[in-house]
Amino acid sequence: MPTLELQRPFETTEPRLRVESILLPGRHRFRLIVVDNDGIESDPVDTLVTIVGQVPSGDAFGRAREARGRVFYATGVLLDAQHLDAEQLFDHRWLGRALSYLHGSGTLAGLEVTWEKATGGRSERLVVKPGIALDRLGRIIEVPRDADLPLDRWLDGQSDAHLIGGFKPSVQGVVADVFVRLVPGEPGQGDGYEVNLYLRQEPDPPPLPTPAWPVFTRTDGARRELQDAIFAAWHDDDSSDQGDPKSLPEHVLGKDPTSVFLARLVLPATLPATGGRPIRTAGKVVVDNRSRRFVYPPAALARWVGL
Repeated sequence: MPTLELQRPFETTEPRLRVESILLPGRHRFRLIVVDNDGIESDPVDTLVTIVGQVPSGDAFGRAREARGRVFYATGVLLDAQHLDAEQLFDHRWLGRALSYLHGSGTLAGLEVTWEKATGGRSERLVVKPGIALDRLGRIIEVPRDADLPLDRWLDGQSDAHLIGGFKPSVQGVVADVFVRLVPGEPGQGDGYEVNLYLRQEPDPPPLPTPAWPVFTRTDGARRELQDAIFAAWHDDDSSDQGDPKSLPEHVLGKDPTSVFLARLVLPATLPATGGRPIRTAGKVVVDNRSRRFVYPPAALARWVGL
């Protein structure tokens, strides 16, 4: 029976893995990456597992801590790196959970997506400007500098079938969406980010992000409507303990549902009369930066309403 060691990858060709558990109480992150016969790796899938110690049946306070998943220590236990990592993971998770309910997810600042046509010394590209966002787990994603995506090279790598599926007659072009996702780093190294561009294969028109809150009417019952919406806002599947949350309408099937939608692109194109790969036309790429979710700072909202 194999033993999994902290920060050491374990490779296997079997679809099921039975391991010996020697992990200390606390929260542990497991990452799965599948490699096909051509050596192409899948997107990583992360799962958090909580291991709790034995709690005396009469210890009501201890049982409460166990139910919440809090890491706690017995008298005389020598703390090591695993204990401290688990403690930090717990604190980060609850801080993130509070941020996600308080502010939602979306763009906090920056992250505008722009298109730059090919020039003599540079190929066609997309640029995601520096900025910061909150994902659906309340985790902070920061892009500290311009993130470039070579658009022509990306297009060359798409199959004919996917490009045909991405062509939408309503806009006479190929539709693709830009997302940013958090890439959790190893302990002590900090987190990273990844910008992705996906063709939309859904029927025309593909879905865009929907508002997180309903429209509140400015009537005597408006406060009650807001309170009712808050009562209904808690969702158990938002918890990272339960694995990744369910995908929202804008997410691409099979991709990271914690990714933050940034922009929609329309690449002008036509379909050949004989069928086959869409042909790019000379028009500009249209970038829709306004359909994303924004996290509005309270100070900005106060100024907006004249306070």
